[in-house]
This record gives sequence, C-alpha cells and structure tokens, in this order.
Amino acid sequence: MRPWSPTVIKTLFVTDLDGTLLTPEVTVSARSRALLTPLLQAGLPLSVATARTSFSVLPILSGLPFSLPLILQNGSVLHDPQSDRIVQAETIAADAFLQVTALYRDMGFNGFVFCVHGGRLTCCYTALTTPHMQKYYSERRGKYQKPFLQVGSLESLAEQSPVFMSLNAPKERLDPLRAALDSVPGIAVAYYRDVYEPEIWYLEVSAASASKRGGVLRLKELTGAEQVVGFGDNLNDLPLFAACDVKIAVGNAAEEIKRIADLVIGCNTGDAVAEYLAAQYPGQYEYE
Repeated sequence: MRPWSPTVIKTLFVTDLDGTLLTPEVTVSARSRALLTPLLQAGLPLSVATARTSFSVLPILSGLPFSLPLILQNGSVLHDPQSDRIVQAETIAADAFLQVTALYRDMGFNGFVFCVHGGRLTCCYTALTTPHMQKYYSERRGKYQKPFLQVGSLESLAEQSPVFMSLNAPKERLDPLRAALDSVPGIAVAYYRDVYEPEIWYLEVSAASASKRGGVLRLKELTGAEQVVGFGDNLNDLPLFAACDVKIAVGNAAEEIKRIADLVIGCNTGDAVAEYLAAQYPGQYEYE
C-alpha cells in the first residue's frame, strides 16, 4: 500500500456523506464544491466515511480532488479514489456469513451481498424480491451504472470475499432479524433510519473488524495523523464518533448524535461542513 502523505498529518478530517456533506438531492452543492476544491488541492487531509459503495460515491464526489483513501461501506473497505481500487478490505468469515444467510432464509429475507475481486467490488443478489430491492437496483444501475451479478444462492458467496450485506425495509419487519443477529459471532451490524425515506431502515452486516470506527483508525494509522475531527448526522455515525478526538454534528443530526457531539454546526442544506473546513484556513482563500 503506497503512503498517501509523506509527512505526519496533524489533523485528519472525516465526514459522513448523506445528511452531512450532501444535500437532500444527494449532491455536493456548488457552494460546498467552491469551498472544498481549493482546500483539497492545497492538501486538506479530508476523507469520507459512509455506508455507500464506490459506485455511487465516486460519481457524487466527481470533480473534487480527494487524494486520501475513502472509508466505504461502514469501514468494510478503504478505496483509493485516484486509482479507483480497493486498497484494504475486511471480509466476513465464511462461517459467520453462512449463519447470517441461514437467518435470512429462516426469516424470509433476501438482500444484496458485496464481494471483492481484484481490487473491485461486485454487488450480488439472487432475486429482486421486494419493492425496496427493486428500487435500489433500478436507481443504482440507472444513476450510477453499478454492476450487479445475479447468483443462484447467497450461500455460494461464502468463499467469494464477501465484505458487506445490505437489507432495507420497514423497521418493524427488520427488528426480529436485527435481534437474531446478536447470536452470530464475528460480525458487526449497522441499523439506522434512511435519511431520504424515514419509514425505511437499513440493516447492514460486515465483519466484526469493519466499522466506521475501524476504518477511521486504519486511515489515521496510515496517514500518521495525530488527531481526527469527524462530522456526522445519523446513528450509523456513532462508530465514526468513537474514533474521533473532536465530534461535530450537523444541525439536522439525530438528537443522540447531537448529545454526544463536541460541537453542533449548521445544517447540511447550508454547506455547514464545507464552511467549517474553510474557516480552519482563514485568509488563505477568497470565495464568492
């Protein structure tokens, strides 16, 4: 793995995307782009930590000169945006993976499984059995050209380097599965409300070693950073905050996130993250 910084970074900045850096339209606003571009060009040590995959993150961040690895899929992978390759992945052990798929089967669930091959990610599925899966498939394939691979069974993926499993459905439907997953060793579970459809929740499974916290700590070690400043808004940012020396919540964040934050700034609709970062470099740039 090549070094991304030749010198020690004093402060590493890490931001969540949806509900934090991104607008409700799932974009980086023109204002945020104008603020962030010269900072990144000057070497601002900024990364992102998100549940999203590279297939949607890279188009969303297109044009912004990120150089540090991105922490994707809740820390399951570190992805180099310059080479568009995964540089580190935390795979789910085969026995744990098979226990999860058995619970899926017994409780009537299906879902997407992401596997790593040759530094790239593949999104696998058996069938689009729910409206939520169908919507995810059509949006990601149409908007981001995400490659999907249909397989005969999820169990067949146990030895194919699975790194991430994702379901989305109403909370009352997912609650029993979430409780049952506590009996499976060797996994981490993220469970949180969808920013864009509040009636829908996401349930995501990864290796126990994979989390936003783990991804941030790996990136901190990789860059030699002395401290981490993190920005978040949702419950899946609790692990991110656990790795941060300074925790910053946006104004639209969940109350639990605000309660543990060291600082609450403006909302994602007001370019609060970019404004905060620009303020760390007063007098260096002028913005219209």
